[in-house]
Amino acid sequence: MAPKVEGKRFSSNFAVFIISFLVFTTIVVFAVLLFLSYENMYNTLVAEVAIGTDNAAFSLSEDIRSVIAPDPKGFVYTLDNDGSVNFSNSRMVERLINSQMFRESGAIYLVDIEGRVYCRSYYTTETNDILPTVTVDGGKTYISDEDALSLIKDISLGLDNNFQTKNAQVVTAMSCYKIPDTEYYCLVHNYETTFSTRDEYLHLIFFPAMIALVISIILYAVFVYMSLVPIKAISQAISKVAEGDLTVRVPRRYAEPEDYTNFSVSSEFSDMGKTVNNMIESLENQEKDREMFISSIAHDIRTPLTSINGFVTAMLDGTIPPEKTDHYLEQIKHQVGRIRTLVTQMTEASSLSHADTSMMESFNISDMINDIVENLEAQLTDKNITVIKSLDPGPGIDAYGEAQQLCRVIINIVTNAIKFTPAGGKIKITTLSDKRQRKIWISVEDSGAGVEESKRTRIFESFFQADPSRKVEGFGLGLYICKQILAGHEQTITCEEGTELGGAKFVFSFPFPPEEK
Repeated sequence: MAPKVEGKRFSSNFAVFIISFLVFTTIVVFAVLLFLSYENMYNTLVAEVAIGTDNAAFSLSEDIRSVIAPDPKGFVYTLDNDGSVNFSNSRMVERLINSQMFRESGAIYLVDIEGRVYCRSYYTTETNDILPTVTVDGGKTYISDEDALSLIKDISLGLDNNFQTKNAQVVTAMSCYKIPDTEYYCLVHNYETTFSTRDEYLHLIFFPAMIALVISIILYAVFVYMSLVPIKAISQAISKVAEGDLTVRVPRRYAEPEDYTNFSVSSEFSDMGKTVNNMIESLENQEKDREMFISSIAHDIRTPLTSINGFVTAMLDGTIPPEKTDHYLEQIKHQVGRIRTLVTQMTEASSLSHADTSMMESFNISDMINDIVENLEAQLTDKNITVIKSLDPGPGIDAYGEAQQLCRVIINIVTNAIKFTPAGGKIKITTLSDKRQRKIWISVEDSGAGVEESKRTRIFESFFQADPSRKVEGFGLGLYICKQILAGHEQTITCEEGTELGGAKFVFSFPFPPEEK
C-alpha cells in the first residue's frame, strides 16, 4: 500500500486560518467604521449645539437692543409684591426671550455683570438641574453657577463668549453676548442629551451595518466552503490515485467547464479537475498498455528464447548434424539480435529526454533528409513507394541539436510511414522555416490508412500500438522515442489527419541555431 499523503491536515488548517483571519479582519474593520461613524455623529451634535447656542445669543442680544434702545438706562429691575419681575419694557423683552425656543432644552437669561437676572426663560422642565442655578438674595435674583458667572465676566473683559462641556450622555453649551449700548448681557444656555443621536445611530447605521455584516460573513463562509469543495474532491481523487486506484475520477461538475450544475466552480478549478482526470486516464491507459506490453514482450522474448534453446539442445544431442550447424547458428544470432534491439529501445526510451549539450551542432536539414531517403531506397523500392520532397530552399534551413538523435527522429517517422503505406503508395516530406519562432517545421505524410482520431495523442505513449493485432512488427516505442528526443530539444511532435495523400501526417520541429551575440 502506498504511504499516506502527508501535509493534508496542514493545508486544511492553513485554509481555516486564512478564512478566520479574513473574517476577523472584516469584523475589526466594521467595528472601526462603526466607531468612527458614531464619533462623527456625536461631534456633529456637539458642533450643532455650540453653533446654535452662539447664533441664538448673538441674534437675541441684537433683538433685545432694538427693544430697549429708546430707554436703555431705564431698564431697571424691580420686584412686585407678588415676587414677579417688573422693569421697563419687561413684557416686550419677556415675549422676545420666550420666543427663542430651540434645541432640546435650556434657558435664556438677561443679566448684568454681577449676574443679577432681569429676565429669564426655561424651555424644559426635565433638565433644570443641569442649568445654571438661580439664587434669591434680598429680593434680587442672581445666577450662582460658576461657569455662567465666569462667562459673563469674560465677556466684559473681551474674552471668549462661549463655553461648552460634553460627556457620554449630555452635551451642554453656554454663549454670552453684551447687548450693545447697554450694561446688560444675554446669556443663552443650551442643553441636549445624546439619547436621540444614539437612537438615530442605532436604527440608521448600527443595526443595518450589523445585519449586513452577519449576512456578508455567512455568504462569505458559504462561498469559501463551496469553493473548497472542488479542491477537496480533486485532493481526494489524487490521494486515491497515490494509493493505486486508477478508476477514480473527479466528479464531472468539477471537471467540465460546460457543466453549470455547480455555480461556485471557477474555470481554473474546472481546468484543474479536467487535467487531473486526463492525467488519471493517461496513467490508466499506460497501465493497460504496460500490461499488454508485458504480455507482448514476454511473447517476443519467449519465442526467440524457445528457438535458441531448441537449436542449442538439438546441436548438443546431435539431432542437428554438424554440416547444418552454421545455418542454425545464424538463426540463433538473428533471435539474439531481436532481443538486443528490444532491450536497447527500452533502455534508450528512458534516457533521451535530455539533450547532450556537448554534442549540439548545426546541420543542414535538406542534406539530412536527402541522405535518409537515399539510405532507405531499398525499402522504398520493395514496396514501390514514391517519395515527394518539398524542401525549403531558403538559406536559413540549418537546424541545431544532436544531429544523430534528430536524424533518428526523421528515420523513425519515415520508416513508420513506409511500414503503413501500401505498395505503390506515396510519402511526402515537407520543410518550412519559421523565423518568428526560430524553428524549422517538418511534416511527413503518407497515403496509408491513417490514424484514428482517438489514437492520435496516445500513439506517442510508451508501449502503445495503434494496431493491437500485431499485424505489423514493433514494440510501441518508436514514436515515444521520437517524442522524447524532441522534448530534449524543447520541440514538439503531433499527428494530424493527412490533407493531400489521405493517410497519417506527422508534424514536428527542429530548432534554429542560437543567435550570435
